[in-house]
Amino acid sequence: MLRIIVAMTVAGASAALGQILVRRGMMQVGSLENYAPLQVLAYFGHALCNPYVVGGTVLNAIFYLLFLAALSWTGVTVALPMTAIEYGFAALLAVTVLKESVPPARWAGIIMVIVGVVLIARSGGDT
Repeated sequence: MLRIIVAMTVAGASAALGQILVRRGMMQVGSLENYAPLQVLAYFGHALCNPYVVGGTVLNAIFYLLFLAALSWTGVTVALPMTAIEYGFAALLAVTVLKESVPPARWAGIIMVIVGVVLIARSGGDT
């Protein structure tokens, strides 16, 4: 079970940091305002050239590879809920990196999700 916990913790941290980087990159790219086909292609081309978007995408790929490994070690009812650990990492990174505000009710919800992940991890899984 330890390898599943380690893999999913690293996966969650990787996904959260990946999402933060993608968000920062997309803040630089700006919002999509014109839906003409060539404009949409140009917009996404610009987004795909942003280093934050690229770095975030790589980190999200690392998450997915670790998730695949976890699925090879345990059932989906253990591995999938453990991906929710990402919410805690994402909230901490959003506050520290993006300077976002997280209200107390949202922190309470995140803590409840993490408690659920701990309960799932303690229940064990196929190893």
